[in-house]
Amino acid sequence: MQSSLGIYIEDHIIKYAKLQKDKETIKIENYNIVFYDGDLDETLNKIISETYSYKVPISMNVSNEMYGEFKVSSLLSKKDVKKAVDIEYEMLCSERGYNMASLDYRYLTVDEQQEMEKQKAISIMVNKSDIANRTKSLGSYRLNTLTPISTSITNLAHIEQRENIAIVNIENKTKITTIVDGQIYQIDVLDEGMGNILEEINQIENSYSKSYEVCKNMTIYTQNSTGLYTDNNEYMDIVTSVLYKIVQKTKEITTGFFSNIDKVYITGLGTCINNVDLYFQDYLPGTKCEILKPYFLEDRNSQLPIKEYMEVNSAIALALDGLGMVNKEVNFSKGKVVAGGSSGDSIWSQDVDFGMIKDYFLHFGQNVKEDFSAPLQSLEKTLIRASSLCVMLAVMFVIFSSVISHQIENKKNQIAGATSKAALELAKIDNDISTISGRASTYQSLLTEITSPQEPTSTPGKQAVVQKDSVPNLLNRIMFAIPNKVKLTSIKNTTGTHMVIQAEAEKYEQLGYFKAVLTTSEILKNVKSTSGQKSDSVVQVTIEGDLP
Repeated sequence: MQSSLGIYIEDHIIKYAKLQKDKETIKIENYNIVFYDGDLDETLNKIISETYSYKVPISMNVSNEMYGEFKVSSLLSKKDVKKAVDIEYEMLCSERGYNMASLDYRYLTVDEQQEMEKQKAISIMVNKSDIANRTKSLGSYRLNTLTPISTSITNLAHIEQRENIAIVNIENKTKITTIVDGQIYQIDVLDEGMGNILEEINQIENSYSKSYEVCKNMTIYTQNSTGLYTDNNEYMDIVTSVLYKIVQKTKEITTGFFSNIDKVYITGLGTCINNVDLYFQDYLPGTKCEILKPYFLEDRNSQLPIKEYMEVNSAIALALDGLGMVNKEVNFSKGKVVAGGSSGDSIWSQDVDFGMIKDYFLHFGQNVKEDFSAPLQSLEKTLIRASSLCVMLAVMFVIFSSVISHQIENKKNQIAGATSKAALELAKIDNDISTISGRASTYQSLLTEITSPQEPTSTPGKQAVVQKDSVPNLLNRIMFAIPNKVKLTSIKNTTGTHMVIQAEAEKYEQLGYFKAVLTTSEILKNVKSTSGQKSDSVVQVTIEGDLP
């Protein structure tokens, strides 16, 4: 069983998450957000002690990293690409006035989408003193990886080969990672983020933890829900002004891209604000916006505190680096990467120095002698050297065979996991089809009931007459306007043009949104609703109104 501790550090805030991996199953063992003002080393020691991670590989984020982009020819070899990137990097440092001697840098290469003969190199530069301070802060504990969160955050999502997405990570600053055709294509850093919000609230509350709790208890307004909430939080303007800048920059990046962005994921400390995904959706109507949930939690029990897990997404992403998902090209750690845990590290997760093995066996035949009175003859020396060479080749063959067998076994496990996931998705589709069929039957019966001839009342002329197509039109408009997670249990024409709708959903916000759609889209007039009644995990509400 493998273990890994991910620690995400920013000013005043530390997020941590300890993961355990057993075959293909990943479990979150410990997680938390810690606010600190004092000694970072002392805080880290306390976290390691509380999570019992003395011998567990630790993965951390680099700080204050800088980014640059270069274009190189796609016809160059890997060695020549590095030379070209080195030259471009020197020119960039000269242009920006950076001291190259004080920086360490890594880079990623990706195919340039608009110029097929080019490759794009994304460079990541970090101050060497920051790397040294991060390493020193752990003392003698085992630092496994040191990576930018903008690249590690992709560990949390299942990204298909041809998928285009953007991950908006709202931490102290906001980092937007754009992925095209399943590869990191662009990284943007915004100065706006939760750091601005917490700093302004902290000036009044005089506590970063209290400022964070203020944000957690805040529900941000959306265009269709302003009338449904009475929250007059005095800090609302601070939050919305920062989020507005972030969402506008996100819109500029996603809509200005040469490829369509299929989905925008929101993650980071900013997800503690309620309705932040709906706020993004208002400004990005053509793109699906949702909170980023770690892929290995998607099929878990809904009673798990998934929202709390998602607040430490950055730490979870770093911990996944420690479980073998790290991109070695952007790892700033000086030590060798070990994708393993505290209970028995595998030799295959470490770098094997085959050159050392080769030199040892080549010289072995030259140094072997037996304690005979006569010196070795040239034929005997030749035989000894030949035997040593055979032993060396046999050992190398065994090692390579074991490596290949291990890789084949891993691929078999991956295929089995993918097959299991595909079967689960097919089961979900069958379930959705059954649900849709059931709802269609319900709506058909309601339509039949409402449109069937009614017995005349004892006093003709007392009731208003409903026009022939009014009720079918109503049902048709509701079908296109109803949110995904709202279910209608009853629609009745009680008197004249008056309609009574029974609806239910998992959350009050979903029913409130449905009521707002009925009003703003003029599906019904004089819309009123009850306050709602929650039974188990379902909220039931009665909505009344008149046909237009």
